[in-house]
Amino acid sequence: MAMNIISKEKKEIRWLGLPTNSLQECINLEKDKQRRIERIKLKTQQLHDLILQQISFKNLVERNRSVESKCGPPAANSAIQLPFIIVNTSRKTVIDCSISNDKMEYLFNFDDKFEIHDDIEVLKKMGMVLGLDKGECSEADLHKAKGMVPKSLASYVVQLASGQVDPLLPELGAGPSSSASLTVEELEANLGVGELSRQSSHTSLSDPMSPSIHDFSDEESDISSDLEVN
Repeated sequence: MAMNIISKEKKEIRWLGLPTNSLQECINLEKDKQRRIERIKLKTQQLHDLILQQISFKNLVERNRSVESKCGPPAANSAIQLPFIIVNTSRKTVIDCSISNDKMEYLFNFDDKFEIHDDIEVLKKMGMVLGLDKGECSEADLHKAKGMVPKSLASYVVQLASGQVDPLLPELGAGPSSSASLTVEELEANLGVGELSRQSSHTSLSDPMSPSIHDFSDEESDISSDLEVN
């Protein structure tokens, strides 16, 4: 248990594996770091999409209120409720539409090419995201967009306005090890095939409490010499 080979919880004993060397541990940490960076990038992209969605919705509400104050409320069946999708295809395309009994599922069959646009894409084309999706945002629009999100998310709005979609990760200083400046591929290239396994790295270690092979060979040679003399 002291060498992290096994762990004991009450009467249950679990096998953790043989100890590894420092170079293999560095490779594992580098791989884990790359996985975490990719996960942060994915989460940041999802956050950017949610910010654009919120800004577009608030701009749409503001525009509708302004139009209603001048022209009055829209007529019945003249407004499209959110969320929605738009299906675009040729006039000659034959469309077969099937609707479930509860009207919760719709099945479309097209005999030609078609395009599907969701509500957020339509709002982007209407300019409701203030150019943040393209990184083309004026100072006035940037100030307006920052006021539509919580203060904790204002920095992400600035990233979108500048066209920087990748997350800003802190740079970690290299440690005393010389292998800290190498990539995972370079570290693996410097290792042999046998050194990549946890078990093989342990086989090169000797247990100080157990006798060596030379001790057994000396004893056997002494016994065999005594038998020859007798």
